[in-house]
Amino acid sequence: MITLFKSNKPFRIYLLYQIFSALGGGVFSLFMLLSIHLLYQNPMYTGIAGFLMVAPAVFSFMVGPLVDRKNKVTIMRLTTFLEFLVLALVTFTPLVEQIGVLFMFAAIFIYSIAALFEGPAGTALLPQIIKDDELVTANSLINIAAMLGGIGIAVVLIRVLGGGEAGGMQMDTLRYIYGLSAVFLALAFIFSIFLRDPSAKKAGEAHVPHKFLPDLIEGVKFLRGNVLRFIAIAFIFKAMAAEMGAVNMPMFVETHAGARAYIILTVSGMVGGLIASTLAVTLGNRFKLGYLLAIVLVVSGIIRVVFANVLPVNFYASLLLVVSFSAVMNIFNIVSNALEQRLPPKDTVGRVSTLITTFAALFLALGALAGGVIGRMVVVIDHVFVYQGIAYTVIGVVLLLVPTVRKLPPMVGLEKKEDNENGEPG
Repeated sequence: MITLFKSNKPFRIYLLYQIFSALGGGVFSLFMLLSIHLLYQNPMYTGIAGFLMVAPAVFSFMVGPLVDRKNKVTIMRLTTFLEFLVLALVTFTPLVEQIGVLFMFAAIFIYSIAALFEGPAGTALLPQIIKDDELVTANSLINIAAMLGGIGIAVVLIRVLGGGEAGGMQMDTLRYIYGLSAVFLALAFIFSIFLRDPSAKKAGEAHVPHKFLPDLIEGVKFLRGNVLRFIAIAFIFKAMAAEMGAVNMPMFVETHAGARAYIILTVSGMVGGLIASTLAVTLGNRFKLGYLLAIVLVVSGIIRVVFANVLPVNFYASLLLVVSFSAVMNIFNIVSNALEQRLPPKDTVGRVSTLITTFAALFLALGALAGGVIGRMVVVIDHVFVYQGIAYTVIGVVLLLVPTVRKLPPMVGLEKKEDNENGEPG
C-alpha cells in the first residue's frame, strides 16, 4: 500500500479527493437520516429520505456511456461543486421553523443527483491511473483513509451531540454538521483541480464518436456474458436488505441506547472498515474470490442476527458485533468493487458500473420504502435486523451454488474479457 502511495502521484491526489468527498457525503447521509428521525419522529419520513437518497441512481445506466466518453475529472469537479452548494444552502437556510421536512427532502434529492454522476466518474477514473493488479490495494487504501478520517470526525460530532437527546439535534447542531460537510466537499473540489483524466486525451486523439445506445448495449452485453453478473445480483439483493435495516437503525439504536449511541456504533463500524481494508488485499490475492464473497455474506448474516438480540441487553457487546459485521461487509464491498473495475475493458468500466448501480438503486429504493413500512408494522423493531441477517445468509448460500462463481480465482489470477473469449475467469 505504501509503495503505491509513494510511487503514484495521480493516485495520491485522487486519494485525497476521495477522502474529503467521502467525508462530506458520509456526514451528510448519516446525519440527514438521524436528524429527520429526531426532529419528526416519523418512520415514514425516514423511509422517504432513504428513498430519495437512492432513487436518482435508478437512472445510472444513462450516466455510464457519458462517463466513459467524456472527461471524468470534469464531471467530478462539476458534481462536487454542486454538492458543496447544496450543503452550503442547507447550512444557512431555516430548516425546521419555516420550510421543514420538504426542504430536507429537496436537498437530499438534488445532492443524490449530483452523486449519480460523481461516483461512476471516480470509479471509472481509478483504473486509468493505476495498474490492474493494484486495484484491490488502491480500494483498500481509499477505504482506510476514509475510515480514519470518519472516525476523527465522528468523535468530534459525538461531543457536539452532548447527551444525545432530540434537543441536541436542533438548529445550531444541524448547521454545524452540515457546514462541516460543506467544508469537506470544498476541499474535495480543490483537489479535483489537480486531477487529470488520461483517457480523455486518448479519446480526443482517436475522435471516437459518442453513441449512447450502442455504448449502453455494449455494457449490457459484457455484463450478461461475464461472471460479474452473479456478483452484481448478490450485491443488489444485499443492498436491498441493508437499506431496510438502515432506515430503521436510528429508531432501533435510540430506543435501546440513545441517539449518541448511534454515532458510537457508526464509529465502531469504521473501525471494522479499517480491519477489512487491511485484510482485503491479503484475502483477495490468496483465496478464490467466489468462495470469499459467499462466506463473508453468510458470516455477516449470522452476526446481524446476533446483534439484533444483543444490543437491547448489552451495548458494549454490540460494539464488538458491529466491528465484526462492518469488517466482513467491507471485505465484500472492496473485493466486489475491485472486480467491477478489473473485469470489464477499461473503456467500459463506467457503463458497466452504472448498470449495476441502476439495478441496485431500484432495490435500494424498494428496501427504503419497505423498511419504513416494516418499521411501523412490526411490534418489536429488533425483528427488522433479524430479517436482514437471514437475507444476507441466504444470498451468500445461493451465490456459493453458482459454478462460475466458485471458479473465480484470486485477484492476481484474473483475466480480462479481452483475454478470454467467453468472458469468464481464466
